[in-house]
Amino acid sequence: MKMISMVLMCFFLLACSASKVHLYTRYLSAQETEAITKNLEAHGFDVIANTLVFPDDVQQSTLLYSPFVEGENRVNVLIATLDKMGWTIANVQLLFAGNHYYTKNSIGLLLLPDGVRQSDKVTQQDLVNEYESKGCDTWIKLSLNSDASYQFLYLNKTDHQSEQLTGRWQITSYPYIELTSSNKMWRFYYEIQKSTTTDVVGKIELIELKPVDEHYTWPKCSFVYGLRV
Repeated sequence: MKMISMVLMCFFLLACSASKVHLYTRYLSAQETEAITKNLEAHGFDVIANTLVFPDDVQQSTLLYSPFVEGENRVNVLIATLDKMGWTIANVQLLFAGNHYYTKNSIGLLLLPDGVRQSDKVTQQDLVNEYESKGCDTWIKLSLNSDASYQFLYLNKTDHQSEQLTGRWQITSYPYIELTSSNKMWRFYYEIQKSTTTDVVGKIELIELKPVDEHYTWPKCSFVYGLRV
């Protein structure tokens, strides 16, 4: 009888530890994602991170859970753990929001930092685009790639400019982005600005990278990407 009880207890603990938390990291920094993941895993959750777009109706930190989550009070444990980390879950919903559904023993965790609405902020994933120059004497294209590399393509390239053409990019402190050349000798800083314009066809969402500083070897111009909505 004692052995059966021990087996049942082990099974229960394993069932609890198998609860999957789908962590939406779209508005989180790498440091926030790492800290949340480590804490939840320490409490027996299996964390699966993603960068998916939030449902339109989610405008505050939200927890979505399946009614078949295994283990008593697992949802409460998750909420309490997040609260100790400074993340208050303002909205708890059963099963789904928008088109996001969660199956047996799954929880969706959509976190928005205080003061941030999902429509306000341009995320790192949103910045991965090809931008065209604005306000330059010559045409230039800037590619921000998903592997955090960048590349400038422009006319009339000279030899002394070639060392600046490729490198790495990162969001330093929103809304500022830093581009560092491959040889680490050059750094360029831009401010991220988001706006909406309209033409005869309809609305266009614009992401503009505006230079923060001026380099004598580099034209002081902005880079713009537009997405028709």
